[in-house]
Amino acid sequence: MEHPFMRSSSGPSQFTMPPRSTRLAQVLAMLAGGASCGMMGSAVGADKVLFNESFLPADSRALDLKRYEKGNPVPTGTYRADVSINGVLSNRQDVRVVSESDGTNPIVCFDRKLIQLVGIDIERVQPQQMQALDEGHCLPLADVVEGAHASFDVNSQTIDINVPQVALRRDARGYVSPELWDQGVSAGVLSYNVNTSQTHNEVGGTYRSAYMGLNGGVNVGAWRLRHNGSMRWQTGSSRRYDAVNSYAQRDITSLRSQLTLGDANTTGEIFDTIGYRGVSLATDDRMLPQSLRGYAPVVRGIARTNARVVVRQNGNLLLETNVSPGEFAISDLYATGYGGDIDVTIFEADGEERSFLVPFASVAQLLRPGTSRFSLTAGKTRDQYIDAQANLFQGTYQRGFNNWLTAYTGGQASDDYRAILLGAAVGTPFGAFALDVTSADTQLRNGDLHGQSARLSYSKNLISTGSNFTLAAYRFSSSGYLGLDRALQLSAAEQAGRDTTLFLRPRSRLSLSASQSLGRFGQLYVSGFSQDYWDVEGSDVQYQLSYSRQFSRVSFGLSANRSRFGQGKLQDSVLMTLTVPLNFGDAMGRPQLTTRVNRNDEGRYAEQVTLSGTAGSDRQISYGLSANHDNQTSENNTTIGANGQYTGSSAVVGGSLSHGSTYDSISANLSGSIVALGTGITLSPYAGDTIAVVSAPGAAGAKVGSYPGLRLDDSGMAVVPYLRPYEMNEISIDPSGSDEGVEFDETSKQVAPRAGSVQLVTFGVRAGEAFRARVTLPDGSPLPFGADVTDSQGRSVGMVGQGGQVYARIAVGEQTLFAQVVGPQRCSIALPASTSAPATGTSSPAAVCTPIEAQHSEQP
Repeated sequence: MEHPFMRSSSGPSQFTMPPRSTRLAQVLAMLAGGASCGMMGSAVGADKVLFNESFLPADSRALDLKRYEKGNPVPTGTYRADVSINGVLSNRQDVRVVSESDGTNPIVCFDRKLIQLVGIDIERVQPQQMQALDEGHCLPLADVVEGAHASFDVNSQTIDINVPQVALRRDARGYVSPELWDQGVSAGVLSYNVNTSQTHNEVGGTYRSAYMGLNGGVNVGAWRLRHNGSMRWQTGSSRRYDAVNSYAQRDITSLRSQLTLGDANTTGEIFDTIGYRGVSLATDDRMLPQSLRGYAPVVRGIARTNARVVVRQNGNLLLETNVSPGEFAISDLYATGYGGDIDVTIFEADGEERSFLVPFASVAQLLRPGTSRFSLTAGKTRDQYIDAQANLFQGTYQRGFNNWLTAYTGGQASDDYRAILLGAAVGTPFGAFALDVTSADTQLRNGDLHGQSARLSYSKNLISTGSNFTLAAYRFSSSGYLGLDRALQLSAAEQAGRDTTLFLRPRSRLSLSASQSLGRFGQLYVSGFSQDYWDVEGSDVQYQLSYSRQFSRVSFGLSANRSRFGQGKLQDSVLMTLTVPLNFGDAMGRPQLTTRVNRNDEGRYAEQVTLSGTAGSDRQISYGLSANHDNQTSENNTTIGANGQYTGSSAVVGGSLSHGSTYDSISANLSGSIVALGTGITLSPYAGDTIAVVSAPGAAGAKVGSYPGLRLDDSGMAVVPYLRPYEMNEISIDPSGSDEGVEFDETSKQVAPRAGSVQLVTFGVRAGEAFRARVTLPDGSPLPFGADVTDSQGRSVGMVGQGGQVYARIAVGEQTLFAQVVGPQRCSIALPASTSAPATGTSSPAAVCTPIEAQHSEQP
């Protein structure tokens, strides 16, 4: 049965829009009765829908409704839209939509970037379509992949994309195509940390010191130039600047690695880290999706039916996925630290459940099956303890063969030194083990040294007892073994004629870190370190045993420490900590009172009471007050102090004061970063390796992200730190704090930056005034309901509501609005002076819309 308000007419259609409603269509349907809403929504997807104007109010029957016959009109343009792929919301992107001149037959335009983002397998795209994409053409999705289609909902700003599963890549979770990795813009970056202090002691007089740490760089194209160093000064000494690193670096995407030239440090994965001046090429695991970083086993099983597989560890859900009948392999579990066996449950379609365990414990050397790491370094050593630097060549390689075996090897060579390492890491039901042996030869003036060093590490998480051995490592070295750094230092000492008999050569080293959960009774931690040396009595020892428990909002901690260095005396101490939140202030900034009592092995005590908290709308202010009493020294000192820090939009400023029985001290610190682009300089309280510069001119004061104190400056700029390289990062803006007359075209964007890049993220901003008025024609009748309202540039700014009500966002300086009255006829609305002024707020005057023809007839 045909609805009285709509008549269908068959005809050709190039593009079928999904069911949706528009503001005008909703109102039209309401006039025809509630039942028509649902019919109209479905009719939009039909070939053609005709509206019966007789159901409109008399003053609106002359409106041209033809452009609504094929659904909601969508003007050609670029839209910021949420992208949904096969019903799953993926991300938000700028998408171009191409329509007919009247806004009908909208087609989502696909380019190569969007094809990659959707996850379509390029191998399944026809050569001619691939060529068109490479040439920069935009194509409908149906022309790219058979059986696929895309539709754009202008109301919800959503792109609904449906692609057959066979045409999609089998990507790991979190995968971002390298084609989407953005190297950013050319920029200069300088982060700084400056602090100074002055202490006046009754005995030693006045002591002053200052420190400045710098980390700067310039990005040009794919290259990143970096330098970091520090300058120190103190009473009685001259200023000294220490250059730590200076290098140029860039991505080598095809090798998933970083190329580094200059003064830098080796990766430290197989051999100990050493400074070098030269060239290095090393794997960067950050280029892998997070689900493939670190180590996690491949879960393999067999499903009889279309089954659901649930993977848990320590009771936590890691993954739930659907599998087809037959053998399956899950290789994209996220790395989960050091342990806990993995529980796998298969829920068959017929109701059967089967479970099995995958043993899992990890050490640093374990890699996923099929993955590898490598590093190559060539150049000169860079050791501050020697004058004549030596040549350096180093290479390492790791390969994961299966769930339980990873092999690794490495070699080092210098002028008078050679070393080779072989090792393997094994995952077993009893834990993860890694064993490697290094053989080294050192040529010295007083005779050559040859020796070996063996290293064993172990890791295991016992879920049943709540025990976690996060790392237990033991290394034994023969008397002739030297690492590269010690070999270079010993050789340099010989050449300088210094006494080398007391040169320390490590013999054995043991380190341990473990924790034990006691359930509701708290947590127990233990850590230890011990090292001794060849031909030297005594050893370095450091142990710590600690216990913590939470009583409602009160936390309690107790720790015991023992330490000794060389042949020194063992030193023991016990520390008790109690933290109590106070019942005033808001929940986020509620201060807390912390009490600490320390007792040493001589029975002497040191007590401290601290009051600390945060304040401000963004928690950008932190403060602390403390009182100390210490009789562990002969002075029996009592001290009071205060400290505070403020995170502003441009920098972090802090300071402290303290007064003791025998001294007074004051300090101040300043930190932040400076980013220079071609458009100007932006200051930020935060520093980071990979950053984004947000640009939203005219929106000063808007909050950026969730960082305390971070807001757009007077130029509408801000720096967002700590972006995750090679991943999708969302950059968001909270308009609160900006002028009321400011509107954002969008409040979030996504970027996938390369490491060390500077991303320029621009947000569209419209500044003006909200205009609201009841607009009539010269005869006093209201404007036709549903008429379009445009500005002087022809941009749609609103629509006439019931009773001639018009609401529009008016640009600063706008003098006139225009309304489409009947067919091609228009009228103009002269804005009041208070509305066209650059003010904020909402105006609601009465206004008259004068027909354009009448204005022309009055002209001479």
